[in-house]
Amino acid sequence: MEDSGINRTGAPPQETAAPEHAAAQSSANGANPFAQNPSQAAKQVQPARGRPVPPRRNAPQHARPRNAKKPMHGLFGKKTAPKNADAARQSGRMRTNMPRTDAANGQNAPNGANAARPDTPRRPVHTQPPSEERGVPRSRTGAQAGRKKRRRAPGGGLFFGCVAAAILTISAGITALIEAPERRAQAESLAALSQAQQEQQQAESAAAGEIPYGPLMPGEDAAYTQPTAALVALPADGRVDMKYFDDALFIGDSLTRGFQEYKSGIENAKYAAYIGVGPKQFMEGLVENIKGEQVAAMDEIRAAQAKKVYILLGTNSMATLSDEAFLKYYTDFLRCLKEELAPGTIFYLQGIPPVTAEKFESDDNFSQERIKNLNESIAKIAYENDFHYLDLYGALADENGNLRQDIASGSIHLNDRGYNVWREYLITHTVYSPDNPYLPGSPRYIRPEE
Repeated sequence: MEDSGINRTGAPPQETAAPEHAAAQSSANGANPFAQNPSQAAKQVQPARGRPVPPRRNAPQHARPRNAKKPMHGLFGKKTAPKNADAARQSGRMRTNMPRTDAANGQNAPNGANAARPDTPRRPVHTQPPSEERGVPRSRTGAQAGRKKRRRAPGGGLFFGCVAAAILTISAGITALIEAPERRAQAESLAALSQAQQEQQQAESAAAGEIPYGPLMPGEDAAYTQPTAALVALPADGRVDMKYFDDALFIGDSLTRGFQEYKSGIENAKYAAYIGVGPKQFMEGLVENIKGEQVAAMDEIRAAQAKKVYILLGTNSMATLSDEAFLKYYTDFLRCLKEELAPGTIFYLQGIPPVTAEKFESDDNFSQERIKNLNESIAKIAYENDFHYLDLYGALADENGNLRQDIASGSIHLNDRGYNVWREYLITHTVYSPDNPYLPGSPRYIRPEE
């Protein structure tokens, strides 16, 4: 068999001497090269050959042999590998399957205990070709690509879940369409029944003289109901002790001044009450107090520092002023009080009380209709200014709307019994507050803790 001059490992053959030249050289040195073992000597002249390694199936031509050393890490963590097999052999990083030789004379070691054993051939390790730099994925085989695609394929559970959700949605829509006429009929029936009941209640209220109220029904016109004295009037809310009036101020004319003169009055309250005055006199000029002193009404009102203010004006103004003029002065006076007194002050506006039947008949300025109309205006003013309206007219009138004869002193004023009725009305008609001194038996009474 002819030698091609290159061993299977790819290294160039080592230069060996011809047999004749080797024999001549050995004779010259005085030794016979064939004396020991002719076969061994024949082996020495054969070129060193590596053990053939079968190529891997479908292996690339640039694959690195299995017995080549693995690339080492470089300075910055990158792998450095020889560019070709020749450089690997020169750098000593590729092992060959050549038999070991004696290090001393370069000859093959003898068979025996010290004989060198050839390395077991290993399968070649494939390295990335130069065209596949780091970051460029390798080409996958068909099986690998199929497995990857199968992993990325959506699961069947999601598909069936979507189908189930679609079926439920469609069934719910069909059910709603089937039941819609029946539900519409029930709603119309309930609406008709409710409207009939509402109309019946309104008819009963109208027959009883009550003002209907509540939400508007379909087909009704929206209308604003003006506040009336009956709606705005403060209702009864239990009895309070007389000390409730310790910080109260009563503003008015001669009717209010009677509380200072009669024993049935309210002695612990403060007063700014003057004879023959109206709202105009409280803002202009001087007035005479119970002591006969000429004072400015607003000065005494400020000095009282009251937390509750009771106002009764209008009887004297009915004889001298028109309704429009009286209401203008009345509104201006209330605005002045609200600015002068401390925030949080409670205001009670009392309606104009009735007069006797003789006064109604003899003086057109004091007709029942006019007094009621003025009281309606006062109640509206109280409603608009967040004040409290007290229906004093209803508390002192009889069944005919006239001042009760048993409590009258003349045609306008009250006697001691009349002030007792008036006081009782004020005691039972107060705006609720947890600090009010309610008496036992009142619905608002709270027993003190022992």
